[in-house]
Amino acid sequence: MIRVFVTGASGNVGSTIVRSIGTVKDLQLAGGWCREAGSDLGTLAGIEPLGIAAAPSLDEGLAAAVPDVVIDFSSALLLEENLRSYIKAGLNAVIGTTGLTDEQLKPFEHEVAAKGFRWAVIPNYGLGISLVSDFIKNARQYYPYVTITDRHTKDMANAPSGTAAALALAASGPEAEVASKEVYPSVLGGQIQGARVFSERLPWPGPYSAHEITLARKDEIIRIVVEDHTSDIYMDGVFLTVKRIAEFPAGSFIRSLSEVMNG
Repeated sequence: MIRVFVTGASGNVGSTIVRSIGTVKDLQLAGGWCREAGSDLGTLAGIEPLGIAAAPSLDEGLAAAVPDVVIDFSSALLLEENLRSYIKAGLNAVIGTTGLTDEQLKPFEHEVAAKGFRWAVIPNYGLGISLVSDFIKNARQYYPYVTITDRHTKDMANAPSGTAAALALAASGPEAEVASKEVYPSVLGGQIQGARVFSERLPWPGPYSAHEITLARKDEIIRIVVEDHTSDIYMDGVFLTVKRIAEFPAGSFIRSLSEVMNG
């Protein structure tokens, strides 16, 4: 049985994990931390009480729960401090919180390698996005034009989304030239490794998000849209990663769900 601690247990994804984990073979909820310290995690997730209270602090919660792995879907504002806590506790970690750059993550990658932990720091655990990302990597060499649009609710913390940035990196390559010159800054999108990225923030209902990827070459356009309507769509990827992470070599720092699915 794998004992799991959930950081951000009362958020959209965190509460879905709490609701779902009891139905997954070989996984057991060991504890969790969120801003509602002392509240029952089951009650916060909208199910029957589980007899597990949200910890008063992350460090106290990890020490009391003694988990095998931690899942983090908290806040970008807290993430660096949270990662230091996981290093200190000596834990394998499945991280879904986005907002840190590769440069900010680099010291943690070195720590994980040096101390032999196993971390998955993946911007999107949806199976659809992972499969589309693999396709983009293979197709990009033939399609010099690429744009990525991410659509999230008005409460989304960062722009672009971590998923949009990851898709842009998957589509990295020489940027195709266009004749248009920007009359206003960034109207042609932000540039990430040769891909143009746009972020749209509107009052969509619920936890809706979408990513639209357009690849083009002369006389042909491929347009792919992945829409996610609830946080449930992340559960297969999250729980698969939790189950497989211990199988990776010590020091692994996994950056894509494809590595887990194909590992």
